[in-house]
Parts: sequence; structure tokens; C-alpha cells
Amino acid sequence: METCIDDLRESTEFLNLLLSNINSAVLIVDENLQIHQFNEFFVELFDSSLDSYVEKSFGQATGCINAVMENKPCGKTSHCHSCILRRSLIESMVEKVPGDKLTLERIFYINGEAKHKHLEFSTRPVYYRDQKLTLVIIYDITDIEQKKIELEAKQQQIDEDLKAAAGIQQSLLPSRSPDIPNVNIAWEFEPCGQIGGDIFNIQLLDKDKIGLYMLDVCGHGVSASLIAVSASQFLQSSRDFFASRPEIPTPGAVLDSLNRAFPFKRFDSFFSIAYATLDFRKGVLTYSCAGHPPPVLLSKNRPPEILDQHGPVIGMNDQQAFSETQKQLVPGDKIVLYTDGILECRDSCAGIFGKDRFYETLDALSSRSVTEIIGEVTAGIKKYTKGSSPDDDISIMVVEYSG
Repeated sequence: METCIDDLRESTEFLNLLLSNINSAVLIVDENLQIHQFNEFFVELFDSSLDSYVEKSFGQATGCINAVMENKPCGKTSHCHSCILRRSLIESMVEKVPGDKLTLERIFYINGEAKHKHLEFSTRPVYYRDQKLTLVIIYDITDIEQKKIELEAKQQQIDEDLKAAAGIQQSLLPSRSPDIPNVNIAWEFEPCGQIGGDIFNIQLLDKDKIGLYMLDVCGHGVSASLIAVSASQFLQSSRDFFASRPEIPTPGAVLDSLNRAFPFKRFDSFFSIAYATLDFRKGVLTYSCAGHPPPVLLSKNRPPEILDQHGPVIGMNDQQAFSETQKQLVPGDKIVLYTDGILECRDSCAGIFGKDRFYETLDALSSRSVTEIIGEVTAGIKKYTKGSSPDDDISIMVVEYSG
């Protein structure tokens, strides 16, 4: 004969069926914290026999380390005053305050073996025949917590590795301004929260020329950083290679070499770069760009000039030939190289700093020293973003030809 579901809901059979199959420990304790009723999962959780729990305190029945080490029931050990489970049971029973999803981390002696468990429990006051009791529901979250601990340890190791990688990347940036005749240089680099792809440098090519570059790899993370470092090393080795030759390669030739060496199909990424050479004896600037924000020329009593000699990003077309343009500088002229991290800084309303604001800032600072320009630009960005961390690396370098 089948049991009607409506009848089943009203029966102890239904309750026993529910308690036997729920994957949580359910128990009833009295005002002395002695256990009176419990389900099968409670037995499984603490791996003991049914008889070992009857009219024992929770600490004794479960093998709580404090009860075992001091051989005392709940409420009598030296640690009971700080026990969150005991406090919640008392609050539920006396003050009628339920506890919801509280956590308990403790060692329990189960069959003589110490086991570190993470438990989540809820408590509810109940009354039966005028007796104050507390219903306790316990979830074993030990496996979840152990996995969280393992993930946190792995994340910590990843963070340490990223920090080390960022340190290596920053070590390739200029450490100090090189002592070059007729040239003053200043720069600023502010990395975003994660390791990125910005890198720049100044290279002495021969007794009359320096090379300048500002490079930005698409994306963030270790892969972008590795490509940036590789490109920087490539430019360094190229400088050493060409140093023994009578002709210094033009910016266009340098970009051609980079484009062949870093194809997208090999690195699954691309990068932009602004590259220039400066003859600091004659004041001749030669420059070229590959998908990068164009350098800006600052001259006294003149608005900023955008040096927009443009080509595609490096890596997308290995047959691309890059050209370059020359510019005669006069003493006091300044060249500004930067990455789009400056232009894309955002305020609290998600508005970007943008090109127009950047150019206006440079225009107002054109007569200032390179150090002052760097300081005022970075201060202006911080003011605009209200000091929030940038979403992308911020890199800027200002080079003055003093004649």
C-alpha cells in the first residue's frame, strides 16, 4: 500500500527519512550542552558509534581537542569562554538569538587521531515539553577550506613570481639619466596592478647619436612582459651589432628588423613602438612609429607639434617597410615619448584623460625643464584619477636638445 505524500509530511517517517539522507549533521543539545538526538551524518562526521554520543557534552562526544586534552566536558575547559559554538548555543537557548552559517576551525580527536576540521554551523532555539533546547545543523566544509588554502598558496606563489618578473622588467628601464652632451632627459614609469608590457630606454649609438624608444605590448601579464623584455634585448643586441658598422640603422630599418623578428604567428601578440635617433651634435631628430601614439615636439612660443610618422603595429605584416622623417631641432626643443596608458587614465565617472587634455598640459609646460614636465604631467594624472591605480602602465619620457 502506497503512502500518501500529504500523510508522509505529517509523519515521523518523513522526518526520519529526511534526517537520514541530509548531508549535514543535525543534533539537539540541552542547556548543559549535552547531546540528546542526532542524525546518521553526525555519526559519520565524527566517525564514532551511536552509544558514544548519548548524554555526553558536545566536546566529549566529538573529541574536541580542548575537552580531550583537559578531560573535561563543554563549559569546563579553559578555552570554553572563547568558543564560538558554545556562545552561539547559549545565545540561541537563553536569548533566543539564532546563529547563521558561523564557522568553527578546530582539531577533533576521531578514533584517537587528531583531525583538523573546518565546520560551518547554524543554531536555532527549540522547546520540547517546557525544556529549552537548541537545534544545531553542522556542515563539514573541510575539503572546501583546504582547497581554498591550497589556491591561496598557489596565488601567493604566482604573485611573488609576478613581482619578481616586474622587478626584472623594471631593471631594464633607465636607472639614471645618461651623461650625454646637449641632452637632458627625464622619465616616469608607473606600473598598473598587474605586470604589463611597457618598456623604454635611451641608447648611446655612437659618439654623436642616441637612440630613444617607447614600446607597449598589447595586453598584460607574463606573456606581454616577456615580449617587452625580448624586444628590449633585441634592440640592445642590435645596437651592439651595428656599433661596429660605419652606418647607424635608421629608425625605419630598426622597425623593419623588429617586424621580421616578432611576427604575430610566432608570438600570438603584437606591440607598438615609437623609435627615434637624435644627433646631439647637430640637433637632427629622425623618427618613426609603428602603431604607437606619436611623439610630441615642444618648442618655445609654439603649440605642440605632433610627429605623426605612422605605420602599423609590429608583428601584423612581416612584409611591411617602415619609413622615417627628420626634424631639425633648435636649442630648448623637447621630445615627449609616452604610452597610451596616459591617454586612457579614467576618472570616477569613467571619462578618459584623453589626447586633448594631454596636449593642453604639455603646451602649458613647454618652457619648463624636463623634470618639471614629468612631475606636472604625473601630478595632473593623479589629480584627474583621484589617486586611483591605473588600468594600464603609465610611461612617459621627455628629452631636451639644449644645443
